Amino acid sequence: MTLGDTLILYSRTGCHLCQDAEAHLAALGQAFTRVDIAGDAELERLYGWDVPVLTRGGVVIAKGVLGSARLRRVLGL
Repeated sequence: MTLGDTLILYSRTGCHLCQDAEAHLAALGQAFTRVDIAGDAELERLYGWDVPVLTRGGVVIAKGVLGSARLRRVLGL
């Protein structure tokens, strides 16, 4: 995986949609970095109402409900 392929999941502790997204990414064998937006004013401004938000190489590729089928589609699996 190159830097441009790096997956980042912006989430918030206690967010059930975020927990589901993490589980689906793991089940699909996708390496990702989880970033909790709580306490970061800029991340809260950018993603606060949209978590979970998945980015690849710094570009938002999906947000909201991230089930397996949707993740497969946006990740090209």
